[in-house]
Amino acid sequence: MGRGKARSGGKKGKGPGVQRSIRFDAVVTPPDAGARPRDPDKPPEILLRKLTLAEALDRLETQLRAWAAQGQDQVLVVHGKGSRSDRGIPVLGPEVRRWCSEHQRLVSSWEEAPPRWGGAGAIVVRLR
Repeated sequence: MGRGKARSGGKKGKGPGVQRSIRFDAVVTPPDAGARPRDPDKPPEILLRKLTLAEALDRLETQLRAWAAQGQDQVLVVHGKGSRSDRGIPVLGPEVRRWCSEHQRLVSSWEEAPPRWGGAGAIVVRLR
């Protein structure tokens, strides 16, 4: 008898750079497979995509305050473009931008992120 490992009938792990373990039905992916090199100029990120508005604004404030306390001068806030929102009308983007404009004690300025960092789906926030 074996160790109780069930074999799957499907073929997993096909593709370039992926190796399949015969013994354990595991897929081994090299650490650099599909990874893009990190942009050294890119600031730390706050990811807000797929959150409700209340969750997103709470996370935004909490993490911006934490980054400001650590002395970070700018942060990339990724809110998404809103293409999957109800009726295709963005919710997070406009509200995140409004929130940043209203909290001038924490945020000195913000601007749309460059295309390589998310373009219209993100903003770069400069902290005080």
